[in-house]
Amino acid sequence: EGYPGLIVHGPLQATWLADLVRRHRPGAKLRQFSFRGRRPAFHQNQLRVLGWQEQGRLMLETRDHEGAVCMSAEAELAA
Repeated sequence: EGYPGLIVHGPLQATWLADLVRRHRPGAKLRQFSFRGRRPAFHQNQLRVLGWQEQGRLMLETRDHEGAVCMSAEAELAA
């Protein structure tokens, strides 16, 4: 397909995003989690995992070395 390297598996990135919630909100349970691939991530580039809270939901992303969003996700915690 002409890509510059191996693609980092999308569902693996989603797992990393869900794990970010687990590490920063110990004991919390996910009520809802959805994710969407935005751009391929390649093995040779650094990938950052980010998260923040916005209007009661957790917004999560992986971003590549250029700052482009590769995977986005939203999570809602159980009450």
